[in-house]
Amino acid sequence: MNEKRIVAAGLVCATLLTLPLSAFAVRKGSGGPKATGSLGLSEIVPVKSRSLRFDEIERRVRSNNLSVKAAMEGLEQAEAMDWGKAIKELDDAIDDLDELIENMSASSSMDMASAVEGLASALAMAQAGEDAQEQIAAEAAAIAGSAAQISARTTIATYSAAQKNSLESTMESLEDQRDDLVKQKKDYPKTIEDTKRMVESTVDQIVSGAESLYLTILTTQLQYESLRDTLASAGKTVEEMQLRYELGQISAQTLLQVQNSLGTLESSVSGLENTLNVLRASLQSLLGEVPDGNLTLADTPSVTMEQLSSISFAADLERAKERSYALYSAARSVEKAEDEMDTARKDHGRSSYQYQMAEHACQSAVYQNAAAIASFELAFQKLFQAIAPAQSALAVKGADLIYQEQACAAAELKYQQGTISANALQDAVNKRESARRDVEAARLDLFTAYHSYRQAVEKGFAGS
Repeated sequence: MNEKRIVAAGLVCATLLTLPLSAFAVRKGSGGPKATGSLGLSEIVPVKSRSLRFDEIERRVRSNNLSVKAAMEGLEQAEAMDWGKAIKELDDAIDDLDELIENMSASSSMDMASAVEGLASALAMAQAGEDAQEQIAAEAAAIAGSAAQISARTTIATYSAAQKNSLESTMESLEDQRDDLVKQKKDYPKTIEDTKRMVESTVDQIVSGAESLYLTILTTQLQYESLRDTLASAGKTVEEMQLRYELGQISAQTLLQVQNSLGTLESSVSGLENTLNVLRASLQSLLGEVPDGNLTLADTPSVTMEQLSSISFAADLERAKERSYALYSAARSVEKAEDEMDTARKDHGRSSYQYQMAEHACQSAVYQNAAAIASFELAFQKLFQAIAPAQSALAVKGADLIYQEQACAAAELKYQQGTISANALQDAVNKRESARRDVEAARLDLFTAYHSYRQAVEKGFAGS
């Protein structure tokens, strides 16, 4: 096995996170210790859940999302690399090849020396022998046999030389691999750290996406409720217009316009309901569950005044910069560029074009790093500045809700006294419910602003 593939496995494991998310599952009995041996597809069972709390999202993504689990396994594979053993195995293989090459060289030389010695002996006998015909024939046969042996040994020696060259080429390749492994062993801690940061950042983004989807579903549900109320009110209006048409108070065209408006509302409600099903199924996919759309969001997250008052911009910004993978990656680019510049200086000298190119590349990396820091700080400031307007909007919506609740209470009293119609009372109720949903939406907006800020602090997400 080529040990360099171990390093590659660690570097590409995060790529697995880009696989389609439509078919997720978890291992049977995943809560216990890992089972030994391979895992068959029959042992992967779909996860089915019908409810979800906001604070459960991260745990369920990390536990059930198969792409996340595959990436983590790839990272663990890279961490399991035994550099000492890998280098020793290559050393042993090189030593074995070297010994084999020496043995082949010695054996080939001995065989050729033996054949030459036999030929020399036959020639000596021929020169010292008598002229008897039988003796001459025997000596000629001996000389021919010795010559044939030399020819065969020469052919074998040629083939052995080719094998020797091939083995020497293989040994050189192994020596190059060993040198690469020694260098990689030195760089491996940084490589593993780079991979860890990349994988964790990508997993955090999946979790963040699931959390954002949760909040989007809550907001869409409020819109759906509002549209349902509007549809109900429009239905009553159509009934009233139908009655007025029968009494001859309105034209058929006016009635048709109202009915068409009702049909448009019904279509909008149906479309929004389908959108909610799609959003819920998408969230289930991110969670690693069966994406059937049957999911109930069990709570509406909110932010407390204590949490808001605990915000410290300067300290939070420093922590966010430490946690940012984008800034980490930019800083690592500077380190690598500096290493390449140093290598070019050692190999080619300061006056070489290779060094000059490396120097410009390093300066470019420095500028890019500075630009990344400035962009991150600006984006983080925007997240911080979005919190105060969200607080103000919630206060305004809260005051309006108080007013609508008082107006609705007054309308109920008037209806009981018979001074207003049922439709007028229903209008007051609808305004109160609309104000209540506005408050819930504003509360969600405030939580979203705060949560985005906290994600930047804890996970280094700041956007652009």
